[in-house]
Amino acid sequence: MENNKEKDMDKVLGMNRIMFFVIVGLLCILALSIGIYAQIFYRYSDTDPFMLGIGVGKTQEAAEITKMKNEFNTIFTNDVSGESTISDISKNKNDKDLVYTEQKITERENDKYNIVANIPYINIDSNIVGKINSDINKKYIDKIEKIIAESKEYQDYNVTYKAYINGELLSIIIKENIKEGRNTQSAKITTYNYSLSLDREVTINDIIKAKGYDSKKLQKEIDTQIETLNKKDEELKNQYTEVRLRDVSNQMYKIENTENFIVNQDGYLYLIYAYGNKENTNKIDLIIFE
Repeated sequence: MENNKEKDMDKVLGMNRIMFFVIVGLLCILALSIGIYAQIFYRYSDTDPFMLGIGVGKTQEAAEITKMKNEFNTIFTNDVSGESTISDISKNKNDKDLVYTEQKITERENDKYNIVANIPYINIDSNIVGKINSDINKKYIDKIEKIIAESKEYQDYNVTYKAYINGELLSIIIKENIKEGRNTQSAKITTYNYSLSLDREVTINDIIKAKGYDSKKLQKEIDTQIETLNKKDEELKNQYTEVRLRDVSNQMYKIENTENFIVNQDGYLYLIYAYGNKENTNKIDLIIFE
């Protein structure tokens, strides 16, 4: 009888050991899954790595927007990101993405020019899109041809772009970096926004309406951020006289007058004020809204 009791105890302990290892294994899998989710899928992993939820909200949103501003110059990867909710888009080339690099131009001549340009093409069969593509070619290809044919001072010319799809909206941002002779390097920005469902260009007012923004609140935030940036530059100007100050009363800061804007794949609205569009400077101000 004693032997049977020992055998019974072995069975019980054996079962406990199996259950112990099963539970430990499941906990390890759970921990690994949480870790993968936190690193790859959790939206606030940078500022809330343990997913405690502390500070998530406006603080996290502000941190995310600051990060996007800091990384703005790295977005120009000459490709498209995001997905469309429109399934029946008619492409010109079915084997190509909705936006792709149609022409990559690399031209160099010592003492005259160095050109590296990625020219985007919107791959949609539409008259409206055809006009946008023509405008892109005219703006950049014509510029390149003029540099090659007429350059008298050394010019460094670079064109890069990024395209985003967010539901029914296609946004494209194109950046030019230009250095002509001894002039200060200039950074120019051009954006295009197109409705995939309505087959038309999209205005800033369309975006405001679609996202349900309050125009007055947006304008107040724009004014506040531009004034804050200008105050910082005023402090720098006391040390460096060449610092460019903004005209904070300029009408271009009115939301309805904002010329360059995009919506990225995550739905963030970028308002872009590129001062190089009108003068030789690479100063760019960004106002970003969720």
